[in-house]
Amino acid sequence: MAFFDWLRRLIEPAPRRGPKHAVRRTPTAQTRAPKVTPAIPERPQPVPVTPVAPVTTTVEKQAVPEPTATLVVRLVDENDHPLQPALILTGQLNHTVHFRFPIIPGYVLTHTHGFTQDFITEYGLTTLTYQRQWGQPVVTYLIDYDSGQLLKLPTIHRGRLDGHYQLTPPEIAGYRIFQAQGSQRGQYSQRAQRVIYFYRRDAWQTVQRVHQYVLLTADHQIVDQPAGHPYGYQFPANSLWRLFVVVTRTDGSVWYNLGGEQWLAATETTLRDHPLPTALPQQHHWTVQPFERLGSVDYVPHAAVTIYKEPYGESIGQLDHGEPLDVRGRIVDDQNLVWYQIGPDAYISAYYVQIVPIASA
Repeated sequence: MAFFDWLRRLIEPAPRRGPKHAVRRTPTAQTRAPKVTPAIPERPQPVPVTPVAPVTTTVEKQAVPEPTATLVVRLVDENDHPLQPALILTGQLNHTVHFRFPIIPGYVLTHTHGFTQDFITEYGLTTLTYQRQWGQPVVTYLIDYDSGQLLKLPTIHRGRLDGHYQLTPPEIAGYRIFQAQGSQRGQYSQRAQRVIYFYRRDAWQTVQRVHQYVLLTADHQIVDQPAGHPYGYQFPANSLWRLFVVVTRTDGSVWYNLGGEQWLAATETTLRDHPLPTALPQQHHWTVQPFERLGSVDYVPHAAVTIYKEPYGESIGQLDHGEPLDVRGRIVDDQNLVWYQIGPDAYISAYYVQIVPIASA
């Protein structure tokens, strides 16, 4: 009966409540709702289901793709240190590997290990070994500061690009390091570098380059260097000579350079700032003998010999070793030294001349 009570409460409207002061009325028989008996719902009848035949779908057999292959490429230096992150190459098994060897600035590829033209396995490893390039060389020169002569053959220093170098001046017997030019510490780069070491003789205390003249007050022996070996001739007293270099040795002796490898001691001389305005106290009247021959300068390779306006006179220039000469005459002085005339006012010592032999008939 509880079900029907719920149904009734659902169908019947709820009684309306008036205001509190309204008079409550007692419902009469006419106002009372009639009693309704609810209908009981019928059970739904089952609906017959017609079975559906399964749908058969025909699928065509497709070609199965070949397995995917992977190749790892390592980029290392000669010490097996990675230069760049490894490269991952993928493709189909037994197909061509499309790959270009990487270019790494400053390095050159020297060796490959495990590389194939095709993907031959599902997983492969290749190692590319690079070597650091050689930098441009650093060349060292050892030069006599006062004469400009090369004391030894140049030395070539080589190293890998960006590698460090550190140089020290080598020792040379009879010389001391005087000056260095160029960077003695640095790195090998893409451009060649040079370091020049200048040396000075141990026995030379000071060296002065001058433009002066010296008057010889006595005959002087000429030597090849300060306190060096003498030549077979002398310069006479009362002759005036141009000076180029003044050397003071550690023993206190002073030597004058007259050009090239011609030196004389400063004893029995008088320095002058300018040549004499008048003739020398003793004039020489040279007698030029006829002598027409061809020859060449026989001095020192890569060096020059001085020529003069007259024997023992004013210097007018220099001639390189091996330069051809047209000899026009000769002079034999009072010391039986021979001078060749090679121009109207140009003379050279026969000691530095090689005469061309006359061809026999």
